[in-house]
Amino acid sequence: MRKLAIVITALLLVAVLGLMLVSVGVVPWPFAAGTTGAQQASSGVFSSKARETSEHTVEIRPKLYVETPHGSIEISGAEVDQIQITMNVEVSAGSTQRAQEVLEQVYLDINTSAAENRLIVRRPKLLQNEQAQADLTILVPVDTELELRSGLGDLEVKQIEGDLKAFTSLGTIAVRNYEGSAHLNTTLGDIHVSASQFTEQLRAISHLGDLVISGSLATTNVLESHLGDARLHLPAEESYVLDGRISLGEIYVGVPFEGQEKENSIQGTIGQGEPRGTISVTLSLGSLRLTN
Repeated sequence: MRKLAIVITALLLVAVLGLMLVSVGVVPWPFAAGTTGAQQASSGVFSSKARETSEHTVEIRPKLYVETPHGSIEISGAEVDQIQITMNVEVSAGSTQRAQEVLEQVYLDINTSAAENRLIVRRPKLLQNEQAQADLTILVPVDTELELRSGLGDLEVKQIEGDLKAFTSLGTIAVRNYEGSAHLNTTLGDIHVSASQFTEQLRAISHLGDLVISGSLATTNVLESHLGDARLHLPAEESYVLDGRISLGEIYVGVPFEGQEKENSIQGTIGQGEPRGTISVTLSLGSLRLTN
């Protein structure tokens, strides 16, 4: 009965994915209300595109908040005197005139206070089967605190030494050469972490996707996926107290381990030496793999 419930949950998640893709215009709805197939064929869905690239700079603040409804966000730490932003906008619409109208209404709303910069992409209300995507590439000081949010798009962070919050509804989160505490959450997408060292906390959650993490984990680690695997590649000299629970999947332990391992759970100490922290892994439908 439990396995049946998990399978039903997985199918519901896939159905939600389809509805999200339709709602944002990535997948056109085949027959809108009151529209025949012939009318849709002649309406020129996505027949015209308009593009624009803009450059922006803002003064440095301790925290950066970035939000875009549809688009990727790429953040890199660098030696900069100002925060440097490149925004690439692409609009798809049924006519050249309409695409240009939408493009002119997409802009980057910048607000600066003493504590933070807030960058929010604004766009007009879109008609059915229209798209307006704004991708952001940003250079910041290495020690910047980050909060990133995208409704539909990938998030990438590299060369940062500051606390991180990253949320996307549909997209992959990639973190490289990072140091700090992090909260990573994607509804539909993978989470990839490499060459990183977490400090106090790591919370990585994917409702439909894999967790692939390589590096030193935090004092407290919470890893969850409803439909996907968790693959942890840990330094050989580090040790953690592990509590892993899997509803349907397999467990592979390729590291030193002392404790109890059952078909759907594992509790004990992994690695060698004094434990650096704790790891809680919860998977509904997926496998757990631990390696050095």
